[in-house]
Amino acid sequence: MTQSEEQATGALEEIGQRDHSVTAEYRIFGAPGCGKTTSITRQIRRAVEKHGTDAVLVTSYSRAAAAELAGRDLPIALDRIGTLHSHCYHAIGRPVIAESCVDEWNRDNPHLAITPAKKQVRLDGEGAGAEDDTELAKNGDEILRELSRMRGLMIPQSRWPIVLSQFKEKWTEYKKALGLLDFTDLIETCYRDVHTAPKHPAVIFADEAQDLNRMQLTLIRKWGECANYFILAGDDDQTIFSFTGASPDAILDPDIPEDHKIILKQSHRVPRAVHQLANDLIHRVTRRQEKVYLPRPEDGTVQRLSRGTYKSPEYFILKSAMQHLEQGKKVMFLASCSYMLHPLVAILRKNGIPFHNPYRNTNGFWNPLRIGKKGSSVNRILSLLVAHPAFGDGHRAWTNGDLALWGEWLDSKGILKNGAKEIIQARDRSHPVSIGHLQAIFEAGAFESLMAARDGDNRALLDWWRTRVTADVRKRVQFPAEIAARRGPQALLDTPKVVVGTIHSVKGGQADVVYLFPDLSQAGDAQYNRGGAARDSVIRLFYVGATRARETLYICQRETGMAVTI
Repeated sequence: MTQSEEQATGALEEIGQRDHSVTAEYRIFGAPGCGKTTSITRQIRRAVEKHGTDAVLVTSYSRAAAAELAGRDLPIALDRIGTLHSHCYHAIGRPVIAESCVDEWNRDNPHLAITPAKKQVRLDGEGAGAEDDTELAKNGDEILRELSRMRGLMIPQSRWPIVLSQFKEKWTEYKKALGLLDFTDLIETCYRDVHTAPKHPAVIFADEAQDLNRMQLTLIRKWGECANYFILAGDDDQTIFSFTGASPDAILDPDIPEDHKIILKQSHRVPRAVHQLANDLIHRVTRRQEKVYLPRPEDGTVQRLSRGTYKSPEYFILKSAMQHLEQGKKVMFLASCSYMLHPLVAILRKNGIPFHNPYRNTNGFWNPLRIGKKGSSVNRILSLLVAHPAFGDGHRAWTNGDLALWGEWLDSKGILKNGAKEIIQARDRSHPVSIGHLQAIFEAGAFESLMAARDGDNRALLDWWRTRVTADVRKRVQFPAEIAARRGPQALLDTPKVVVGTIHSVKGGQADVVYLFPDLSQAGDAQYNRGGAARDSVIRLFYVGATRARETLYICQRETGMAVTI
């Protein structure tokens, strides 16, 4: 343990024992890779030992962050760990969520239509944000998001644009008529009516506190007044959800005694070269908590690509990334907006390179390989190839269950005999498939070509199947089939080494190698050029992007003049 780590550990041990006459609030500042989650986990265990398992409440901005804490085998019930929205939702009796019930609103207000939200996704803190595509957004989505932001900032309605006030009145009438609450109402109602946190905890932990807006932090502080003490854990330098109203001011104000602040100094992720770039970047912001932040003792590398933009990633960027992938490295591609990743995703698909975004599992565009779903393209391909000797571990004869999966998508004409699909579905799924059974359901020519393909290499079997599936699923099978053809069936089972996402989506994640596109949307460029707090929010976003890199950071070429100078 380094000297800085020993000092931080000593300060952490004194949490809850300081003078609380001024405030019972403590703040743990954890720069990228400094082990904030580990520190919080220890504090939670200490609090449980002293106050009991039901006396601790843990909240976080997102379910992913809460799940990471829950995965540390904490000695508290799972319902004591969750997002703030989720805690509020349960505290006020699980109301019907307005954003999930917009059919009538859209019918009556077609010019202000709202995209229906998935309740659980939003309660988990994974709702659509400013970084997501706006191509499918409805007219009312942007104004509702701005309404939520203004309310979250606790800005008086007298200072709102008239259009926003008019929308709010109409939206409020709609909610009242149907007995609905929107996501901001969950926080506002608890702030107004719920005076103590659920089950009256002695200690409250708020992780990723910099992502909470002013209203959310005001609620935490209100609840914290009724607790023995409470902890806000986060990093003002990583405040990147400005579109929800999050601001570093909310976590930095009001000031608290210095002995209530703990700064975790030692990064276990960011190497020297990346740290130097990130440190220079973050010192451009106008307001922050000054803190000592030390790199891990490895040099690392920062490379500025002379070619390759988000619109043209095929040759220069992909060639570079493939070299790292062949060495077994985890590679991450990051952009400020999701549309900037479309060309890259197209290239990854074309080349059969598996990718995912484990931090946004609900985003199907970034997670096309749905292994967990029984009827997914991946599982159908695996059920086809499992009977081929080249499958590797797990190779076995087809069962009726396998045949039902890969056979369901076959085009019947000239391939299957009349009633074959019904026969397949009716048989016991666990029984092995015999040659006689295959002859009974396949046309003679199709049976012979199937047997020939099975006796060839696994690519021949795969090609036999993917050229005979129905037209409506042909596009769906193309990507996983290309992966299996180029890299073998095991590549469909392995966790992808490539992560694709916006900087917002991977916050908290890391990779050995990170490719960072410096480009901005028109709105982002306007923010960047406005200066002050608006510019600071853009700088913080790219600070977070750069500090995902454990070994190597590539700064890609800008596509246009709308880009951050890194």
